[in-house]
Amino acid sequence: MHLTQALHRALQQRPVETVIICGEHSLTWTEFSQRTARLAAGLTSLGLRTGDRVAMLAHNRPEYFEFYYAVPWAGGVVVPLNHRLAPAELAHILNDSGARILVAERCFQKVVETLRKDTSELGTVLYFDPDSAYEESGGSDYERLIAEHSAAEDRWRGYEDLAAIVYTGGTTGLPKGVALSHRNLMVNAMGSIANYVFTDETVYLHATPLFHAAGASRVYTLVTGQTRNIILPTFDVTALLRAIEAHRVTNVLLVPTMINRLVHHPDLHRYDITSLAAITYGASPMPQTLMRDALTALPDVQFNQSYGMTELSPAATFLASRYHVLNGPDAGRLASCGRAIANAELRIVDANDQPLATGEIGEIVLRGPMVMQGYWNNPEATAQALRGGWYHTGDAAYMDAEGFVFIVDRIKDMVVTGGENVYCVEVENCIAQMAEVNECAVFGIPHGEWGEAVHAVVVPHVGQALAEQDVIAHCKALLGGFKCPRTVSVQTEPLPLSGVGKVLKTELRKPYWSGRQRQVN
Repeated sequence: MHLTQALHRALQQRPVETVIICGEHSLTWTEFSQRTARLAAGLTSLGLRTGDRVAMLAHNRPEYFEFYYAVPWAGGVVVPLNHRLAPAELAHILNDSGARILVAERCFQKVVETLRKDTSELGTVLYFDPDSAYEESGGSDYERLIAEHSAAEDRWRGYEDLAAIVYTGGTTGLPKGVALSHRNLMVNAMGSIANYVFTDETVYLHATPLFHAAGASRVYTLVTGQTRNIILPTFDVTALLRAIEAHRVTNVLLVPTMINRLVHHPDLHRYDITSLAAITYGASPMPQTLMRDALTALPDVQFNQSYGMTELSPAATFLASRYHVLNGPDAGRLASCGRAIANAELRIVDANDQPLATGEIGEIVLRGPMVMQGYWNNPEATAQALRGGWYHTGDAAYMDAEGFVFIVDRIKDMVVTGGENVYCVEVENCIAQMAEVNECAVFGIPHGEWGEAVHAVVVPHVGQALAEQDVIAHCKALLGGFKCPRTVSVQTEPLPLSGVGKVLKTELRKPYWSGRQRQVN
């Protein structure tokens, strides 16, 4: 299972067909393949050795496709960077991964200059400018590197060779690098093609970030499926609708927050989106009221759900369109995240990792060829997550008699807001750095647009004054914006504690979650 094999196959079978469109720019399979092979040669000339890590910091651009194929073509490992993170977080990822080369969109130059001061291994930065893309005569370092080199031979890395390190929120306060092999990502690609029926007639719109595990894995899936790919640099509903109409888009992946904005957009029906056949959603739970609104607003569109996480490459379960109905024999499954995909073994287990009976609530655990190799440079976290040979998700759920999984809560202390995972301890550690703070607790509360919002309860030291805006401003200086509390409660009474001295977040959460069937939104 070599990731690059799919590109060789597509070049052989569809050399003159268009594969990528972004704004005014487009690439055929031949152009895409040639640029990938020449970029691989350029990276090698910069000193890239087998197993070396190469990072990328950019919005959604065609260069992401080239990055995801040129780096393994040259024998390296991709490290996509979430541009929403704070510089300190990005510096940690670069240092932890040991990335020596960074590909960056020119608009992030000031951020990169800051990162250079705090990184030890980073050497070469290749800037690219979307306005001068494909201009061989000048423009950017990136384009010159491609222009100056002939196509390199593929190194044919594959199987258990490391392909990617994708960073996710950390339970200890720092992002953890999820090590994914070629086999991990190819197994996901094959499963996705089968579930979603991607073919060379599919026109796919990339609206979610390509730095996420879902975005990165979808690139490999769609190149394997030989689809046409339309890229939106950033998400905007009007731009989304225009792209669907202009390019006759058939498929798109959206998170629930995006779907909410789409189905409630005042101009939704002013555009011809009759080509749209299917919307896949995931990354955070879908409120059932929103799902009902979506089915009503887009009656001719099929909806599919994927549940998973970065550690699973990323898909684990699939809820097919036949179950996205309000009436009939297949109704009643909208609250489910689906059933295990073909290559995954899934169980619901108790605190001792013993399987539970149908209907009993426990933790979702999985094993199979899609499970990560482990956490980069973190054997302790790897051993904990993969104990007993099963990946422990930290999600509490039950399974019905037909294998449908229903998530009801989270075992791990995490908030999912707008499709982004936020580990509460990371935010708590940040707030605790404030001299005025004596105690703090962070948790998620329901939010109409983002699904969940980060909320903090803060107890200042006696005699210290502390305002909500002070806490939020402090967090914004150190964390990515999506991790920062949207609301803060400042109180003088101590936080409630259990008999062993742990903060009882269940008590703090009660006023916000009372009357709800599940404790995730």
